Amino acid sequence: MARRVRLSAEVGNLVLDAMAGPSPEALAGPAAEAMRLLLARRNVILYGPPGTGKTFAALRIREHWEHREGTGSVFVATFHPSYSYEDFIQGWRPSADGKGFQLIDGVLLEAATQAERFAQVNPRRSVLLLIDEINRADVARVFGEVVTYIEHDKRGMLFTTALERGRQRSLPTGLFILGTMNTADKSVSLLDVALRRRFSFVNCPPDPGAFAQHGWVSTRHGIDLADVLGAINARLAMHKIDIDRQVGHTLLAVPEEPANLVDQRLSDRLRYEILPLVEDYLFGDAAQVAEVLPSLADPKSGQSLLTTSEDLGAVLAALAQQP
Repeated sequence: MARRVRLSAEVGNLVLDAMAGPSPEALAGPAAEAMRLLLARRNVILYGPPGTGKTFAALRIREHWEHREGTGSVFVATFHPSYSYEDFIQGWRPSADGKGFQLIDGVLLEAATQAERFAQVNPRRSVLLLIDEINRADVARVFGEVVTYIEHDKRGMLFTTALERGRQRSLPTGLFILGTMNTADKSVSLLDVALRRRFSFVNCPPDPGAFAQHGWVSTRHGIDLADVLGAINARLAMHKIDIDRQVGHTLLAVPEEPANLVDQRLSDRLRYEILPLVEDYLFGDAAQVAEVLPSLADPKSGQSLLTTSEDLGAVLAALAQQP
């Protein structure tokens, strides 16, 4: 057993060496930090409020991984309340001929098998399992006994699954797991403790500087969108809304386009994304919603006062005022 673990660690070092070189397209921000931690710890979760670029960062890492590791190097799953151990680890499914059932590996064991195939041909190749919305499932139930063996220093250790006691399996060092987590759905503190200990968590907070960094519209009608974002979140904080439920920068992100299109897109973001989100955070209390979104939300009905894009300048000016 010990020798197997040592050999697996050596393979892992080869994988890390192979990916330590410069990226063909440099990663930055949370994506770069998540990649660094992936290579060191093998299990990482990007977490933050809605609209903070978690999925964007994960997709950048996926693109980077596929470019370096080739076809078949990335597996993707999206967790949801009905997602189960049978989907993720192993489960009985109807056979192709319809005459019985067969034991089918879930996406984690499929990814592990692919990583083992890669290692047999080229130990420098590795596999990424990307799990979107990892906190929306019952993660303790979904991971089952495998929660022990995803830990970076237990890779290569033999185990059996609950449904296949006669076969020993292992998770190779060439398998890396990246998750995304919307903290408005469930705080990190509410995750299963055993799972929390086995992942490194990269925070993705609202970033007012993102507008200029990504080439989005940063100023409209003389108002800095970074100021709008900061003021909205400051007013949410005054209403005891915690940092897990803020407004992310991508909810105000629009590309540089003709002025009429920019105004229409910003108006739509405010009316149909930010206003409903704040209503949800404040349980539909119209007066409080109007305090967080002055000039945008009606204090009696909570409905949008922004009916045309021509009103956008005045609304942005009101939203940008610090409380």
